[in-house]
Amino acid sequence: MSNGPNRSRIHDTEAQIRRRRLLALLLAAPFLPASLRASFAQAAAGEGAAAAVSDKFMTLSMFATGRSKLDPAIGTATLTALRESDATFAAAIDDLAADAASGKYSDVEGLEAAVRGTPKHAALLALVSAWYTGSVPVNGKERFITLQDALLYQPIADGSHIPGVCAGATNSWADQTAPSLAAMPSDR
Repeated sequence: MSNGPNRSRIHDTEAQIRRRRLLALLLAAPFLPASLRASFAQAAAGEGAAAAVSDKFMTLSMFATGRSKLDPAIGTATLTALRESDATFAAAIDDLAADAASGKYSDVEGLEAAVRGTPKHAALLALVSAWYTGSVPVNGKERFITLQDALLYQPIADGSHIPGVCAGATNSWADQTAPSLAAMPSDR
């Protein structure tokens, strides 16, 4: 009752159809309007530029937070919100990334002291605040990016839970066993 030959033929047929479509598209490409080809090229270049900006932002974020690893999805959402919150943020971040990459500063405290009193200082503080709180103020309203992965709560993650997040069922704290009375201090 093996479907081997039939299944193989179906797979081969699907692969041939995909190859034919690809071949047809490649053959038709020279006849596409130049504007359509240019828009495809711009889209591809835009994706490459966005990836470079995102990489630069993530590298700066790791330097600014002192973390060796940060979630790229949270980074993308954070960068988007920070750009929406301040029109000058992108330029300031480019400058900060160049400063951090220069090797003149061993840590974020050195960079912060160097940029104090400049527009880059506000951008640096906004960046660090966004990673630690998991939110960014955009147009007067907080935009929450993450609660579970906000760096603020990582120090207590091993023994507590994030405020506002249920740690278990109602009264689950009461189900824990109490220490034995023999281990209790005595006054005698």
